[in-house]
Amino acid sequence: MADYFGRHDNSSLSKKASTITMSSLQDHSPDETSPLLPSTPRTATTLTQSRHWLSRKQLTLVLILLVILASSGDQIQESPQTRICESVMCYHYYEDTDPTKLLLDRSSVGPGAIGGVDEAYCKVNAVQEQLAMLRGYQQLLDGLPSLLLALPFGWAADRYGRRPILALGLLSFVLRFVWIQIVLWYWQSFDIRMTWLSTLHACLGGGSAVISGVFFVVLSDITPEDERAGVFLRAGASSLLANFFMPPLSAWLMTINPWIPMFMGTMIYVISLGAMPFIPETLGYHDPSARAGSYPRTPVTEHAPAPPPDMASAQVPISADFAARWAGRLKDAASFLSDDWRVPTLILPFFGHMLIGTASQLLLQYMSKRYEISFADATLLLSVYNGVKVLLLFVLLPYLSTLVMRSFRLSGQKKDLYLARASQLCVVVGYTLVGMSPNIPTGVISLAIASLGSGAYLLLRSFITSLVPSHHVARVYSIITLVDTIGAMFGSAIMAGLFKRGLAIGSLGLPFYFLGLISAVFLILMCVVGLRPGEDEKHTSDT
Repeated sequence: MADYFGRHDNSSLSKKASTITMSSLQDHSPDETSPLLPSTPRTATTLTQSRHWLSRKQLTLVLILLVILASSGDQIQESPQTRICESVMCYHYYEDTDPTKLLLDRSSVGPGAIGGVDEAYCKVNAVQEQLAMLRGYQQLLDGLPSLLLALPFGWAADRYGRRPILALGLLSFVLRFVWIQIVLWYWQSFDIRMTWLSTLHACLGGGSAVISGVFFVVLSDITPEDERAGVFLRAGASSLLANFFMPPLSAWLMTINPWIPMFMGTMIYVISLGAMPFIPETLGYHDPSARAGSYPRTPVTEHAPAPPPDMASAQVPISADFAARWAGRLKDAASFLSDDWRVPTLILPFFGHMLIGTASQLLLQYMSKRYEISFADATLLLSVYNGVKVLLLFVLLPYLSTLVMRSFRLSGQKKDLYLARASQLCVVVGYTLVGMSPNIPTGVISLAIASLGSGAYLLLRSFITSLVPSHHVARVYSIITLVDTIGAMFGSAIMAGLFKRGLAIGSLGLPFYFLGLISAVFLILMCVVGLRPGEDEKHTSDT
């Protein structure tokens, strides 16, 4: 963005002073006492420092804290929510097929049917199939609003700023969790499928994929390019830090009552909203002329650059055809996709990103069923998986990044691409082995290998960011959000269907074989793309 707006510094003020509407400039018009040479304008850095009372590093820490809180809220209630859903379905199942398995009648059983049936009886195929399909369709429905709203929210983030979108997203998740808890608490009054209505939360904030994309845009706004990959990895590791510590806590609390971690998760999300006052608007963080809504107020200069395409198109007369205006906006917003074939090619692997996210949720049910253990015990096993991820993103990958750049004299671009390929290879091998693992020790080792690929999409995101102009970053991330959403929508249904099919044919690892295969296809795409001759040197000199 500095290159895009840097031309302001060398442009002189227009002689048409009447076109300048800023009152501050009118108050300082030149007269006979004015010096011949105007005073040097404040730099973007000075203005940035005056606008933001937190330094860049402090702001990064606040953002990472926000990630930890939001991830903690998700992780601490994921397992208990699955267990409560299973309990409700299990109670209904045995109520219809074998009432002798019921420990309490309807008048005595508590919220979520907890304690109504022994958990060991709930591992039958019929209940597990229903549970897998409930979660699969939930993810499919969650993707629909995000699919429709990703581009509008991306445009809004470029036009009005990142901060309001982020705040709305956090609030929407609080409302989502509250609705799910209401349905499960009053399970005798609500059909459990009413939890699917929680997908409407995305209408307020765009859904998890949109919020994740906006978060990375905020990080990209405030982070120098040579540090971006490291910051992305630390942000991902911060999320996984919650994944490591929260599941054991959740598992322990579930032995008392699964409703305790459920309510704690919602409260943690409410607390995360308290971080928003400390997060400034980062649109135009390094250039005041790029701030949200500032384009119409920019002084007219002889050589001033035109505003971004969506701003220019906004000046079309109201009488113009509405459809034509929006078609033009969409064409301008997506023009970078045709400018460089590598960008859409590298966006495609993000289908696998959400497939892995879906697999992470399915792993809990898979391990509980395959190894005949409780959800609390399966949650503890997944802590090993998350622990390796934390070690990888906090320690191993940052160290490897520095080592590779120093030892092989690679640029940040090449380093990101090569490490992304190596990480994706671990994904292919790891998840294929997960499907083949016959017992808990081999399953844990396979998960550890798969977790070594956790940085693949963070590194790939950083590499893609380096290929596009900085003022298109939010739109690129919106496209990635769309791909993520489509992957979550169809991937969740596919994985749930494969899990159901695996139950029928006695091959529970079927979804993970599919994940290994599709990840291999995406690895091939990553290997096809490279840097153009001379591009690496030019990029190094720019940074």
